[in-house]
Amino acid sequence: MERSRGPSRRTWLSLGIGAVAAAAVGGTVYASADGPVPDRERVRTDLAPLRRRFGEAGRLSGAHWLAYDRDAEGRSYLPSPDPRYRVVGTARLPAGTAARTVADPAHAFGPAAPHGVPDVLAGFLPAHARWMTSASYDALLLGPGPVDDLTQGRFFLDAATDSLYFDTVNPE
Repeated sequence: MERSRGPSRRTWLSLGIGAVAAAAVGGTVYASADGPVPDRERVRTDLAPLRRRFGEAGRLSGAHWLAYDRDAEGRSYLPSPDPRYRVVGTARLPAGTAARTVADPAHAFGPAAPHGVPDVLAGFLPAHARWMTSASYDALLLGPGPVDDLTQGRFFLDAATDSLYFDTVNPE
C-alpha cells in the first residue's frame, strides 16, 4: 500500500509567499484606509479626521497637521507590526472658545509650551502664542478608554488666537 504524501515543498513555499504578500498588502490597505499612506512631511489640511478624533474641542477650522507611523522611519516597503500613529498639528477654534475653555476651573489650565514641534508645522503656529494646557482637558479630548503608553496626547490652547495645538499617539 502506497503512503499518501503531504503537500510538496513547492506547495508550502507558495503558501508562505502568498501569506507574506497578503500581509504586506493588508497592512498597506490598513495604513491607507483614511487616505494615503501617512507621511512625516506631508502637511494635511482636511478636517474630517480631526473632527472625529477631537470633536469635544469644538468646531475646528484652518488645520495643518501630520499623521504618520512614529516607528516606520526607514521602512518603505512593509508596515510596522505594531504601528504607533502620531497625529500632530494645529487648528483654529471658533472665536472665544479657547478663552472660555482656559477660564473653566474644572480643567485647571497652566502655562506650558509644546515641545518637539515638527519643522514642517512650525510656521503654522501663532508667533507669540501663550500656550496653556491641562491634564483633565487632555483626558476629555482623548475620550473614554485606557490612556497608556500607546494612547496619549497633549493639547495646548492659545486664548488670544483661538488656536489648538495637539500632539497625540494612537488617538481613537
